[in-house]
Amino acid sequence: MMLMRTRLVLALGTVLIGCHRPTEVRGMYLNYDGKGTLFPCDNSRLAMDVPDSALAARYDSVAVGHEPLFVRLRGIKGHAGSPKGSPSYYFLVHQILEMRGRASGECPGIAQPIAPLLPKP
Repeated sequence: MMLMRTRLVLALGTVLIGCHRPTEVRGMYLNYDGKGTLFPCDNSRLAMDVPDSALAARYDSVAVGHEPLFVRLRGIKGHAGSPKGSPSYYFLVHQILEMRGRASGECPGIAQPIAPLLPKP
């Protein structure tokens, strides 16, 4: 009986961990006024909140103005919200794999330069 219960707990734990397996995301990242946002290259309609102070600090040290930077991140995708309202999406960063300026032709149509639209500091 105890062995069966232990196996059941291990099986359920494995399933739950598997549902939240880290994934790698490529996209354009922008941090403005303390709010980090990721625009994945593979979905031009999605903007994900990224509550990560290490990523924000690195962005601040690399970015020129408020231009989006290309990033490769490893972490967990998630969403929140009620069925009646629109969901909000977020990405919990486990590892920053790359951060740099956008190369020519990279993530076309995603997070085009917005600096001209932002208020001057």
